[in-house]
Amino acid sequence: MPTAQDAEIVIRSLLFCPANEPRKVAKLSLSGADAGVLDLEDAVASREKAAARAGVRAALATLRGLLRCVRVNPLETGLGEEDVANVVCPDLDAIVLPKIETVQDLRRFDRLIAVAESANGMPIGHVKAIALIETAAGICAAGEIAAFGGRLLRIVLGPGDLGNDLALPTMLGDSSAALAYGRAKLVYDARAAGLSPPLDGPFLSLRDNEGLAVDCRTSRSLGYGGRVCIHPDQVAEANRLYAPDPAEVEFARKAIEAFEAAERRGSASIAVEGVFIDYPIIYKARRIVRLADAIARREQPRV
Repeated sequence: MPTAQDAEIVIRSLLFCPANEPRKVAKLSLSGADAGVLDLEDAVASREKAAARAGVRAALATLRGLLRCVRVNPLETGLGEEDVANVVCPDLDAIVLPKIETVQDLRRFDRLIAVAESANGMPIGHVKAIALIETAAGICAAGEIAAFGGRLLRIVLGPGDLGNDLALPTMLGDSSAALAYGRAKLVYDARAAGLSPPLDGPFLSLRDNEGLAVDCRTSRSLGYGGRVCIHPDQVAEANRLYAPDPAEVEFARKAIEAFEAAERRGSASIAVEGVFIDYPIIYKARRIVRLADAIARREQPRV
């Protein structure tokens, strides 16, 4: 099962960056993203993958103030195993695992990571795993994947690959209806397994800030806790919209204070500003406050 420490890890924004572009890598620490991903898969041309892999450890050592991640290549490409062996090091916090379709895929990666941790004198489980669910098969198996436990930190929807796998007929049109089932299912699968809310996939229209905001609100309302960002300009909006609304946090604190006072008097159902409060509602209030407090701690200036 996920640990209490895992639950405290805030990931509203997961910013991807090609591992072989030093100028972009240098900007990760300044982006404000909760997590940064050095990408060895889709963002790197095939002929450049070996060179990109060789520079990852040095690049990880330069990152500050965010969860440090690497996306490796799928095992079936023949590159994933060597990727894992080369990038696992004390400066790596999590590996992003692409195209996870079965719990066996996750288990194979888990064994490789454990071998690399041991080879580097690291405790087993130090490096967390973030599983990308990017195919119809992955969506169907997401419940078992999410229940894997161990080092698994989050599951993430990959809508681009999923749309391709579903043979959707458009690149520019609205594919939200076709993806709706999978997008909703991942939330239920993650929560049923005790994982933190999943992360949504990227919003691809880089210049459409209004569209990004609308999609983040929709995603948040479905139960997602954050999303993949593919440009630094998307980070601030994701961080803002996947955080609890300040008015919600203020009301949650009032409700908790009033409910605890009522409990001391022997009551477990009250009204606060006209809103009925009982145990299920107060559990939600406490979760909202915990998240707000975790974000506040994360955003404290680092020295």
